[in-house]
Amino acid sequence: MKIKRYTGTNTREVLTRIRNDLGADAVILSNREIVGGVELMAAVDFDASRFPSDEPGEGGAGTKAAVQTPPHPNPPHEWGGSEPRDVSGKRTVETVKASPPRAELSSPTRGGGWEGEGSAPRKPADDLPLPAVARVAAPVAPTAVPRAAAQAAPITLEQKDAASLATAHTGAAADPAIPAHRSMRDPAAAMAPKDELGAMRHELQDLRQWMQSQMSGLADAGPLTPVGEQLQALGFSTARARQLGSQALNLRGALAAYLGKGLQVAADPVSAAGIYALVGPTGAGKTTTIAKLAARLVLRHGTAAVALITTDTYRIGGVEQLKIYGRILGVPVAVARDGEELQQHLRDFADRRYVLIDSIGLSPRDARMAEQMQWLQALGEGVTRLLVVGAGLAPSAYAELWSLYRRLPVAAAILTKLDESPSFGAALQWLVEGSVPLWFYTDGQRVPEDLHVPSLAKITALLEHDPVTRFDSAPAPLAAAVGAITARTA
Repeated sequence: MKIKRYTGTNTREVLTRIRNDLGADAVILSNREIVGGVELMAAVDFDASRFPSDEPGEGGAGTKAAVQTPPHPNPPHEWGGSEPRDVSGKRTVETVKASPPRAELSSPTRGGGWEGEGSAPRKPADDLPLPAVARVAAPVAPTAVPRAAAQAAPITLEQKDAASLATAHTGAAADPAIPAHRSMRDPAAAMAPKDELGAMRHELQDLRQWMQSQMSGLADAGPLTPVGEQLQALGFSTARARQLGSQALNLRGALAAYLGKGLQVAADPVSAAGIYALVGPTGAGKTTTIAKLAARLVLRHGTAAVALITTDTYRIGGVEQLKIYGRILGVPVAVARDGEELQQHLRDFADRRYVLIDSIGLSPRDARMAEQMQWLQALGEGVTRLLVVGAGLAPSAYAELWSLYRRLPVAAAILTKLDESPSFGAALQWLVEGSVPLWFYTDGQRVPEDLHVPSLAKITALLEHDPVTRFDSAPAPLAAAVGAITARTA
């Protein structure tokens, strides 16, 4: 295989050069920081099978050395040659010359080139094929090694990364007279190259996956289409706007495809008799919404069919506001200060077809929220809970609210204040992708006219700011009843 050394200001730049030069199959052998940047050594045509096996007798133990070394006056050191060491056993920076072999060998030099015996021309290190790969034992106590190891080329500290993966010659094997298993005295050190190779493979796989994810991310980060820009301006996430914008020719088509398939609505919500509790954060408009819903039911079924209960005893004027609506509609209003009173009021209103509960509006982080949740959970499955949320919240706020209230559980949502939130795409995206049914939406303060059953045409008109289609056309009986309620308060 061939190895090449690359330098650059950062790793991304060097990886790009390696990919362009050696191709996608290049292997990173080492990397380190240098003055002004980084240095990487890469190889191509990497063949793991060329690593010797751990079994005795394999990997060159039975191969005869090509050269003979003259007797050395001193015992050879562990890494070849009579390399000087300090008292700690570490190799010094100074290199030591080994006995010149008779066969033609190549040895790395500090200058970065490769020089051989005789008059062979000097070649750049970056273009020379790497010799046979062999194991290198981890530094242990100084012991004698085969004579062939003494013939290895001198290694400088600058080249120790490359030396950990290759020796200087294919024929540099153990002496035939010495058993192969003695070439490595430490079994743990013998296993180290295999472990390093496995770790290198994992690192290369992770690097490949990272590069693929980066490339796919760059591909997805293209400019939005005009329709995508409109969707993003309406509050949809960038990813969703890009997806829908690339699949539709205009805004209405994108909304029809997305909302028509994903938004769950009911043709006639709150038609069945029962107990309905409105829950939600502070400022969502629960009290006004429950008054609109009560007026809708009174107009359909009469005052004897509806009763109201409020637990909002913390907010100043909360109870009085609902009592005013009750007097206007002619329905009773009860106040529950704890869970027992709530249960008692429900028993008192057992003859009413519809009982609407207005709960206190608290932040999800308020300690009193747990108490309110216990009251509502204690009511059991006989209560239908509706989550009332404003249309102008951030996407993270919808996720936080839903993670809290869905434990009640919540049957559906009521989206409020659409008239104050021209860009409520985030709310619609939460409803669609969270599979939350939408039963009502409100777009004003009028009671009960500004409470609407959602439809694709109405939601699209609201997003497109169409003042004609967005409002319900109130039938004559409903308009007359609203007039009668208004006249009663005069």
